[in-house]
Amino acid sequence: MAEYKNHTTHNQSRKWHRNGSKKPRLQRYESLKGVDPKFLGSMRSARKHSKKSLKMQANNAKAMSAHPQALQALVQPKEVKPKIPKGDNHKLCRPAYTAHPSLGNELVSTSPRGSSSAS
Repeated sequence: MAEYKNHTTHNQSRKWHRNGSKKPRLQRYESLKGVDPKFLGSMRSARKHSKKSLKMQANNAKAMSAHPQALQALVQPKEVKPKIPKGDNHKLCRPAYTAHPSLGNELVSTSPRGSSSAS
């Protein structure tokens, strides 16, 4: 006679139903595992060369090519206005820009701060 019992299903059904008993998830397509390879090949070629799918592909291509043209007709291009700077242009006040010959400005001589010509 065995001294101890190795396996029991005590409390298991409570654990299984703790989150509620759920129905098994419905699979959309049945698995093709273990199906005759010759049949699978013929099924693939039938799907590939079916008139319905070829017609659908042609319609999709036509719709996608017409899509950008339809969008372009709906969206009006905006006029680009030139930006006119308001106020002083501080770049031209800097010595590096004022000394540059292409700008046509001569270097403005400035006396250092603190030194005055009147003594």
